[in-house]
Amino acid sequence: MLISREMVLDQDIGLNATLFGGDMMARMDKVAGITAALMSRNRRFLTVKVSELVFHSPVRAGEIIEFHIAIARQGRTSMTLQIEVQVYEPVSDQRRDVTSGEFVMVAVNEVLNAEPILWKSEMVQAAKEAHRARHGS
Repeated sequence: MLISREMVLDQDIGLNATLFGGDMMARMDKVAGITAALMSRNRRFLTVKVSELVFHSPVRAGEIIEFHIAIARQGRTSMTLQIEVQVYEPVSDQRRDVTSGEFVMVAVNEVLNAEPILWKSEMVQAAKEAHRARHGS
């Protein structure tokens, strides 16, 4: 499911003329938080684990990046989100894989104790259908 698009700006670029890896990770973490909020009725989530973060291709200033998510695992208090980032070229309508990774988000109450996720079944289903349509499975 497409969650967000952003343009990479000159101020996001490092000495190698590409987007900083830490900047990409922060953007992915923000998208994971947005996704957790969209998929549930819970108010707060924390990132508890990031794994399998892979940088496939550099991103340069002026490129548009897209954040696609799939729910890899639905738990009682946590969800594992697979995030894929692509550069989108609107003129040619082409896409290029740039980064992927897994983020585990846990629902927490006001004192930051884990609490059950109140899933929005219609959003979970929409995410599954978007993932199938995108990957042909």
